[in-house]
Amino acid sequence: MAFLSVLILLLLLWPVWIIMAAMAFIMPWLGIALTTVAAVLLACNAGFLALLLFIRSKWKAAGRMDREFISGYEGWKRYGLLAARILLTAGVIWEIIVVLTCAALLILQPWNTILP
Repeated sequence: MAFLSVLILLLLLWPVWIIMAAMAFIMPWLGIALTTVAAVLLACNAGFLALLLFIRSKWKAAGRMDREFISGYEGWKRYGLLAARILLTAGVIWEIIVVLTCAALLILQPWNTILP
């Protein structure tokens, strides 16, 4: 069961792992601290998460995410509103996962055990 959890975690967060692995090999040669890069990634993703939450709350307050509002339209506009609703929800969830992962990387700093 633990293997399945780790496998799912790796599959969901593969972009973060690829970026951090590339940085772990490249940054020591460039003389840049990985903690600085992880902090910059955390700040950028936290800012984007705040923006997504703001947009989502405005849409929700205006009633644009309600099923009744979306079903009032036909054709491509209805599908566009459905896609925006799904992407706003999935984007918030994704950014929460990325922010938590970057924060965990800053707290645990696994590259200190890997790099000499």
